Amino acid sequence: MINLAIVSSKKYLKSKQAVELIAYLEDQKIQFEKLLADSGIPHIENEIMYDLIISVGGDGTALKAMSLGWKHSLPVLNLGSGRVGYLVNALEDIDFESIMNRNFKSFKNRSPIIQNNDESMAAFNEIVLIKNAPTRMLDMQIETYDQIVKLRADGLIISTSLGSTAYNYSAGGPIVQTSINSLIITPISPFTKFPRSIVLDNKSEIKITIFKKQDFSVQFDGTEVMEGNELKDVVFDYKLSTNEIMVLEQSDNPKLDHFLNQILR
Repeated sequence: MINLAIVSSKKYLKSKQAVELIAYLEDQKIQFEKLLADSGIPHIENEIMYDLIISVGGDGTALKAMSLGWKHSLPVLNLGSGRVGYLVNALEDIDFESIMNRNFKSFKNRSPIIQNNDESMAAFNEIVLIKNAPTRMLDMQIETYDQIVKLRADGLIISTSLGSTAYNYSAGGPIVQTSINSLIITPISPFTKFPRSIVLDNKSEIKITIFKKQDFSVQFDGTEVMEGNELKDVVFDYKLSTNEIMVLEQSDNPKLDHFLNQILR
């Protein structure tokens, strides 16, 4: 028998999708536990207790579930019940009978971005380096494939293809198919001359140097993980992890029709 962890919020647990999912699980006598994500990524005491994580909510809830799955090496199924639904699936599209029998053939492997080879933190959408002082810009240096570029901007986004429709898109970056495993560098309000975005392959490594005496923060998928204001230059190395998690996706292509319908309303 499969054991599930349902990641959601108090609000989304009252949604039609959550009510229908829980009713199905109870009818099939499938064991599950609710993990609330209202205050961040939930905590799991023992990953051996679960075979699959199911999130119910929007893209924010999905990212928390994926971070939890990454930490505990568990597959993730994201169900939509929020306003923004690029990372989630419709309840009626899921073959639950197959999945409850541990058939994960429709799941895709996803690699997050890691910082300084630290696998304890990972970003599935993007990592953002951004200024904290509203009247100052951030002076930095970008190095990849032996090319060095200096940049003065409000900040910098390093995105996955999965996250290309999030902050990257809002900052003018390209939409990249999720089947293309890539890294995207997009500046935020650049002052110096810089390409609108740079798309790199999945083997790329990016070195970012933040020059000394600047007030900045680093965010992983919208969550601040550190602040800096050092007396010396700060260097960060970014790349896609070679470790992966399994995430249910109904198609190899991003749901562009759904996404464009949302933003063009």
